[in-house]
Amino acid sequence: LCNHPSNVMTPSRIASEAQAIAKEESLRLKILERKDIEKLGMGALLGVAQGSHEPTKFIILEYKGSKKKDERPVVLVGKTITFDTGGISLKPAENMEHMKADMTGGAEVLASIRAAARLKLPLHLISILPVAENMPGGRAMKPGDVVTTLSGKTVEVQNTDAEGRLIL
Repeated sequence: LCNHPSNVMTPSRIASEAQAIAKEESLRLKILERKDIEKLGMGALLGVAQGSHEPTKFIILEYKGSKKKDERPVVLVGKTITFDTGGISLKPAENMEHMKADMTGGAEVLASIRAAARLKLPLHLISILPVAENMPGGRAMKPGDVVTTLSGKTVEVQNTDAEGRLIL
């Protein structure tokens, strides 16, 4: 997934990959779209994504390989920024082409749940991927903006290149 160019491996494409894995491995899948994310109050994720034309996604995949009904799940969360310019706090141009790899955490989480299902591991695994692009633009989050997190806490964004902390 990390080897594709960022114009191919977009948040929507990550969601399609998750759908394919869920279908292949009979996993439970939920993909939250922008309106769902807004309704839940995930303002930090929305803030990171608002400079991009690509819609943000929040993906939850679940594998139940355990026979125990009350087993607590192992939860994996992967940073899935499909391209990270740094937003308005723009990164230097040198080596920016490598910022397509800012989604490797999410790619690892997808690979892990797929492997667990294929190996029929006796565990309950939940994979969570907040997916976005961090881009500059007319609607982009700016230094000094305040976003409200899912927990209700507010965060003043000093540097828009802190997107990983915000989405996770």
